[in-house]
Parts: sequence; structure tokens; C-alpha cells
Amino acid sequence: MSIPAYKQIKDVLTEEIRQGKYKPGAVIPSVNRLSEMFGTSRNTAVKAVSDLVHEGIVYTVQGKGTLVRDLKNPKAVLHKRKENSTVPNVGILLADFDNIDHPYMSSIIKGVYERAKTIQCNMKIFCINNYSIDDFIHHENFDGLIVLTVLPYSSVFILKQNKIPFVLANNDIYGEDIYSVTVDIFAATCEAIRYLYNLGHRDICVMAGPHHARSTSISYTAYKHIMAELDIEVNEAFFKSCDYGVNGGYEAFLNLMQTGNVPTAVFALEDYIACGVIKAAAKNGLAVPKDLSVIGNGDMLNSSQDYSLTTFDAQLSELGGCCLELLDKQLKNEPVKKNKVSLRSKLVERATCSKK
Repeated sequence: MSIPAYKQIKDVLTEEIRQGKYKPGAVIPSVNRLSEMFGTSRNTAVKAVSDLVHEGIVYTVQGKGTLVRDLKNPKAVLHKRKENSTVPNVGILLADFDNIDHPYMSSIIKGVYERAKTIQCNMKIFCINNYSIDDFIHHENFDGLIVLTVLPYSSVFILKQNKIPFVLANNDIYGEDIYSVTVDIFAATCEAIRYLYNLGHRDICVMAGPHHARSTSISYTAYKHIMAELDIEVNEAFFKSCDYGVNGGYEAFLNLMQTGNVPTAVFALEDYIACGVIKAAAKNGLAVPKDLSVIGNGDMLNSSQDYSLTTFDAQLSELGGCCLELLDKQLKNEPVKKNKVSLRSKLVERATCSKK
């Protein structure tokens, strides 16, 4: 069985500390340096170091870095724990570690850690996979949570019942008094369709995520709203739910074209869905943007892609930072203006849209 990359980093550092390469009080390599040394992502290195922090092997000092504890001197350890006793332990809760390097996750996590440079806290990344929420609460060490996965409503209510400070990242439960930071997908859907309308398009398709996703129902409401506002007859075939990712967009758009319903423009709720749409269009002889205009969402593609996708910058790093700010307010029992924050995406015009 292969050992996860974060555990390999953690094991190597632990052994090097044991052998004296890093003596008590010494600064271990930064997460950026560790990611270079081990050929991994920064988030993988962050996970390794945060585990060492929570095991008491190292500790962080703002402006200095991550230092080795003097484990042979109980008084020093006791002193350090007492000194850091007011520093809260903040957990980022994921569904599993397999998705930690996905651009969506990594952008939000990066935003959290950037904001942590000015908010004193110890960070750790947790995985809820194979846990019940009750087991997680009673077995893990944290003071507050940033929930970067979609928990069942029952699990969210258990967090509330146990008075756990938490913030939902890009998720919310309507009508419930909980803390959340979301991206305004209603506004993005309306802006995308209005933008395509102004380019002369009328047969506009929305490729949403899975049917159970919160963003799918919101974007459907927005689709109906903006089409009515623009006085365009709604074609229900032009609102498609599909799996996230290139394959999800590819299969769904192929199926749409096979029905004879071929739009001239598409707004995809994820950049990778948009990539799948472009791939399916090419298979059927449609050129982008000459025959089909495409807008994505998230601004998650890198420069190695074969096309320059018009998309929305979903402000994911800012979302992560806002989550930590809200959680910090809860932990300090400080008042907030709003416990539900909604961020506005920004349209990034590139090369996949043209006038009809």
C-alpha cells in the first residue's frame, strides 16, 4: 500500500528531529521549501507540518516560522503549551485528502493560510471520511472548524448542538442561524447570460453541477429569472445538470447535441465542465468561439490549456480568508455585522466568446 505524500514528509521530519538534524528551537524548512524538496504541492506540505504541530513535535511563531520543541525538557514543553494555551486550534474539514490538490480546494485553503498570517491560530487539516460527526467531535483536537465539504444537515445541527464554532465554506443552509461564506452564483449566472445576450446569443445553455448541489438549484432559479427579464423563451433542455469535471461536461453536452438541441452559447458552473463542453463541441465539428461561445466559472485553469477560457474569478482565496475571519470572531466572542457573507465573482474576458 502506498504511503500518502504528506505522511512521508511528516515521517522524514520526525526522524530528522529524532536524530538531531533539527535541534530544539531550530526552524524546520518552510512549507514552500518542503514542497520543493519532496516534489509535492504546498497543501501536502501544509498537512504534514500541521500534523506535527498538533502532535506537539513543533510549534509556530509568527514572523519566525515553525520551530522544534524541546521534548526532553518537560518544563519547556509545559511552558510552551501554557504560553500557547490561548492560541486556538483551527481545523479545515475536508471530505477526504484525495481532493486537497484540486484547484478549487487549494485556492480556498491558500486563502485561509494567507489570512492566518495576521490571525493568531494553529491550523490543521482534517478528513471526515470514515468518521461520524459525533466521533470526529469527541476524538479530534480543535477549537473551531472551517467546513470545506458538504455535510448532511443533521451533521451541521450536531455541530450547533455541541456549540462548536464553525463556518461553512461556499455552502449554506437557508433560514438557519449559522456562519457561512459563499460565492453569489445567482449573480454570476445572470451576468453570464446577460453578457452572452449582448453578444447576440439567444439559444443559451447552462451546464450546472450535480442535481443535488446547492449551486444547481440556485443557478436554475437565476436562469429562469434572467431569461424572463430578457424576454427569451426558456428551453428546459438548455439547463443541464451533470457531474463536475471534464468528463461530466463532455458526456452531458454530447447527450444534449444528440437530442438536436444545439445552443450557440454555454455558461458552465465549473471551468472543467466548460472544458468538457469544448471537447464535445469539437467532436461534433463545432469551433469555439466561432460556432459556440463558452463561459466557465472558477478561473481554475492553468496556462498549459489549449484555449484561453472566458470565466468568472470566483474569489476562492478571498472566500477562505473570510471564513477564517468569521471563525476568529466566533472564537473571541466578538460581534459581526453579518454571519452570512456573499462574495461577488468577477468576469474575466478571454478568447472563448464571440458575437453571434
